[in-house]
Amino acid sequence: MDLLQLKYFQEVAKHQHLTKAAQELNVSQPALSKMISKLEQRLGYQLFDRAGRQIRLNHLGEAYLKVVENVFHELQKGEKELAFLTEKQNELITVAVTIPTILPELLGGFLQKHPKARFRQYQAFAERMNSQLESGEIDVGISTFPIEGENVEWYPIIEEEILLAVPNSHPLADRDEIRLIEVKNDPFIVMPPGYGFRDMTEQFCSQAGFYPDFAFEGDETGVTYELVEKGLGVAFSPSLIRSSRLSSLKVKELRLTEPRCTRSVGLVWHKERAQTDTVKEFIAYTIDFLERKKEMAEQIPRKPN
Repeated sequence: MDLLQLKYFQEVAKHQHLTKAAQELNVSQPALSKMISKLEQRLGYQLFDRAGRQIRLNHLGEAYLKVVENVFHELQKGEKELAFLTEKQNELITVAVTIPTILPELLGGFLQKHPKARFRQYQAFAERMNSQLESGEIDVGISTFPIEGENVEWYPIIEEEILLAVPNSHPLADRDEIRLIEVKNDPFIVMPPGYGFRDMTEQFCSQAGFYPDFAFEGDETGVTYELVEKGLGVAFSPSLIRSSRLSSLKVKELRLTEPRCTRSVGLVWHKERAQTDTVKEFIAYTIDFLERKKEMAEQIPRKPN
């Protein structure tokens, strides 16, 4: 492919006038005419209809012009991609998360190893991540729900166990595990509608054969556990991201056997978009971080204080 030929063709197609196109390209008209003829000979088709000094793009030329414009668009896109990869923005990581409570520890640990890294964080619902990745708004997403899409790569890392938090005064607090149906008459403290964890709460209860009675709706994890301690209800508790205040509260976490309550935690990124070294390192670090968090969660005792 001769890009100069394509550029000359594009300019002639734009002006549909050899003299004007030659002036724009700063070449002689005979040289331009010869270049267009060579292109047509190479393709085996006439791209222009000629009548004396008049030259008009024909239907084959119109079709080929679209191809040529797409070629130059992709080349320009590639140049921008290369420029991006060599800019200082290489150190910027844009991330969306559905579980923002893990960020302080995750980002703090990463920044200790990569002090030049910079983060831009979005709290997002899982269904938004696909469009955020497609638009380039984010480099990577951390989600508790699988993200599907033609151009996205979903990488599940761990299966997180979901526990049930009850006050130490609860009749079931002396046990380590229960069936979810055993708390069907208890009030539940839940996330507001629209949150994925709220949908998960309803799904777990539905699998157990009942619909929960919602006593309180709120999106502050710490407050949820304090309400549980006060005996105002029970709440589902993700095993990996429990509040740091939980250890000081009189709350017991119970394993659930029927149904077994879990959720997948993973990373998602755009398959076709180039990643900086910093983003690649962050992905690798996050995978290791979550795997270590799971190991730690499995070792924490859940007996009443």
